[in-house]
Amino acid sequence: MQTEIKTEPADDCWDDPLHINNYLDTGELSQYEAGPSRFRIRLPSTDTNNGFRLPDVTGSSRDATNRLLQQWGLEALCERFTEHLIDVNVLDYILDVDIVDLCRGLPIRYRLVLRHNLQNGYHRRVIITEQSKQPTQKSTTKRPQTKDHETPNRKKKKPAVPVTPTVPCPSQSGVDPSQIVRVEEDVSIHDILAKEPKFRQCLNDLERGLVPEIMALRFMNRILTGYFFEERILEQSDYPRKDEKHALALKILETYPQLERTRITPDAPKESYFFWINGGKEKGPHTGLIEYRTTNLRREVPPEKRRFLRAEKKQIVLSDSIREKASHIASLPPVPGNEQAISDGMAECMDLHLSILQQTESNQAEVLVSTFPHLLSYGGRMVQQVFKRFHSNYDESTPIDKFLVLGLLLDAHAFAQVENKHIRATLRIMKKLIMIGKKEESDEMSTEEAEASSLIRWIKCNENELEIYTVQQYVSERSNTAPHIVCLADVFREGNMYIIFQDKFIHCGTSAVHSMDVLFKLFTVFAIPVPVMLRKIHELLMVYLWKITTSCKSVTVSKMMAKLEELDVFNQNDSNANSGSTS
Repeated sequence: MQTEIKTEPADDCWDDPLHINNYLDTGELSQYEAGPSRFRIRLPSTDTNNGFRLPDVTGSSRDATNRLLQQWGLEALCERFTEHLIDVNVLDYILDVDIVDLCRGLPIRYRLVLRHNLQNGYHRRVIITEQSKQPTQKSTTKRPQTKDHETPNRKKKKPAVPVTPTVPCPSQSGVDPSQIVRVEEDVSIHDILAKEPKFRQCLNDLERGLVPEIMALRFMNRILTGYFFEERILEQSDYPRKDEKHALALKILETYPQLERTRITPDAPKESYFFWINGGKEKGPHTGLIEYRTTNLRREVPPEKRRFLRAEKKQIVLSDSIREKASHIASLPPVPGNEQAISDGMAECMDLHLSILQQTESNQAEVLVSTFPHLLSYGGRMVQQVFKRFHSNYDESTPIDKFLVLGLLLDAHAFAQVENKHIRATLRIMKKLIMIGKKEESDEMSTEEAEASSLIRWIKCNENELEIYTVQQYVSERSNTAPHIVCLADVFREGNMYIIFQDKFIHCGTSAVHSMDVLFKLFTVFAIPVPVMLRKIHELLMVYLWKITTSCKSVTVSKMMAKLEELDVFNQNDSNANSGSTS
């Protein structure tokens, strides 16, 4: 039984390659003649009138065709379509006999999918989109000029496209246009990154299955969020939704599965490094590179165009009684008998303290010390009390010394010469957090001494000179130095400790635990920016120990928190075992 009827055009008919109107549908033949496949056959043409001409094959039409075939899962046909000059403009004229020729040597699936999609017209939206990109009339209306302060000076980019999962093409009947994904905008993650020349080496590493360094991942995130969200946020003040940012993170992981190794914690979602809903908690801010980048972009939107405006800070109205109270407690000498009265008075003057911190034009630390001079007295205990008043959710359940001792378990060799165990433990935590300070005065300090200099420095007291004069001279020679601890002793030995900040100092005694507690609370009380080399350990204290904030921005800090929790459980089990054996 005959199943196919296929004929090829005559040799003299190739001058007109399309033969648009010269074919015969086998549906007009008898069932015996046509067979079950109902192929259309091409007939020889005798018409010599070339009155119809389609657009030539262009790079854009060829690219659109290739993307269409990739969306259908027919990538193997891209080369054959290019060889036969088949683009989106001639897809309506492909016959079944052409489909057989194009798919020859390939699995029959290719023939079935291509024939089905062409018959249902799934290719026509590409033609409409390509035509819509051609301007029909040149507009003579000039865009209104905007001032520099109204719109950021940025290079115009392609309009942002919402990141939505690719859905199968629906049939022509009952199609919701909002659900159709335009083929020419369904660009892969690889294509977007390949357009950035500076990212070429990192892209090669990704293609080889490697995980790039942190800076390269941030650069990749900047490229992708810039492509999908930047102009949308800056020009339209339209902020991406949670599911859109999550979809982009999943698309990155789908393209490069090896990036699963960047997850924040072992039990976190694979995409958590790029976007983690609520930071893995029941409620709270989202975390991840995509969230941080879009947040920074929102800050660049002019205030008058923002969708959400922050409430203005409530102006603090100060009464004369508060100022009089502050003057009274400032006149009291810092002796033990006045400590409670000074502490209670400073609690009543908290509004004045907050008002000074809001005055960003002045030197806040200088004004605070002149208004509340006892912040520098009593070994820093007033600083600790003000910090607790700032944070009502401050958690005191875990002593700082118990937390710091866990650092001793991180490394058995680092800073072994440091005599005080709490300082030694803190330096080991900093080293694990890659918070090693820059080497300063390398000719006079050893390597470990230079690494510790961002937290603590050791100086010798001059002979026949009081410690206070040695510290004053040290402070005068290093004005505007980042806050740190100074220990008056030989290198790595124990001694009296002073906290140095902005040409001022606080004597904290010989307790290293107390000195470090005052140092890290000092930044909040005086509104001093945390030095770069201390930021991660400061964040670790705020999240893990004091529980003032619920989530951390640094991946390194998150990993350190998980490590310290394991060490804490191990240490508790070990202590219980020892107590049981003793009893």
